[in-house]
Amino acid sequence: MHDSALDELDRSILHALQISPRATWTEIGGVLGVDSATVGRRWERLHSAGLAWTTCYPGRLAGSICMAFIEIDVQSGQQVAVGRELATYPQVTTVEHMAGGRDLLITVMIRNLGALSELLSDRISPLPGVVRTRAALGTKVFTEGSSWRLRALTPAQQRRLARPPATDLAPAIDLEERDRRLITALSRNGRTTAVELAQETGLTAPNVRRRLAGMTHSGVLSLRCEIARDLTDWPVSASLWASVPPGQLDKVVQGLRALPELRLCASVTGPQNLLFTVWLKSVADVGRLEALLGERLPQLQLVDRAVALRQIKLMGRLLDDNGHAAGCIPINPWLSPKQLPPSRGGRRGGAARTAPATATRTPSGRRGVGRSAT
Repeated sequence: MHDSALDELDRSILHALQISPRATWTEIGGVLGVDSATVGRRWERLHSAGLAWTTCYPGRLAGSICMAFIEIDVQSGQQVAVGRELATYPQVTTVEHMAGGRDLLITVMIRNLGALSELLSDRISPLPGVVRTRAALGTKVFTEGSSWRLRALTPAQQRRLARPPATDLAPAIDLEERDRRLITALSRNGRTTAVELAQETGLTAPNVRRRLAGMTHSGVLSLRCEIARDLTDWPVSASLWASVPPGQLDKVVQGLRALPELRLCASVTGPQNLLFTVWLKSVADVGRLEALLGERLPQLQLVDRAVALRQIKLMGRLLDDNGHAAGCIPINPWLSPKQLPPSRGGRRGGAARTAPATATRTPSGRRGVGRSAT
């Protein structure tokens, strides 16, 4: 088997981790009917090659966290350099180089609107090459990448791995400092053991387990197992902006959620009130999807669309030219923009800085890779 190919067992292991990112190898092996050592060895190969990884970030009920989608126009030839500079910011979770309507599309998680204003005016707009920015606030996230599945397991296998879902009726929770530290530490590797997290955050291992379980169940914390997109059957990522009558929004969202291609769906501020991202088999699939949506959801008025030429960063993970994990900038929405290191080159001229990243290609036996996350 080629080193970068996924066989059926690989796909099953990854699907299991999408459902339960911190499940032990014994639990996953029991569901798949293979021994735990085989599961751990397969994950080690995929993780070490940057083909799959796990991460953590604040969930939809994490207090006053502000989410924004920022479109950036950049001078010709500087798109990737600016994108790589933006990727070093812990508040910028995802960076994409786009074709159509904007050069870069970034996703930001940040503590409040004032901090977002500061990030835009003091850090992003002055970057060499940036021409203009347009920000839309995410008012509600209906679904995101942690819900996307490979669809390799049977329904019975999925039920054995499923955890009780977080409730949408629970109130948002303002996190304590120690919970913030846990989320940021876990964003480097969603399978980091409780003992290692305790050493890093100053908590006890039992306290770590208790707090993680509570935050996961309440929806304050989101865990995700991610797979390099070129190894899936959906190598093309497209984002679409739409207008929906407010009274029809819930019905449209329900229809979009039925699409197996859907990765993200959020209501947003601005000229359009809905933004959604899909993974597709080809660029031509954009037209097919639009025709399908026109038939199924006539209330949905598509206004704009853009295809990602390259993903530079995906939920904290730095990606190489093949879309494989090459480093990590831990997600930290609570970091003030004033605490970011200065960019090189000033407002005019000069190349964008690429800061050192936390390596994600971890040898066997380090930071929970290939081990149970307990």
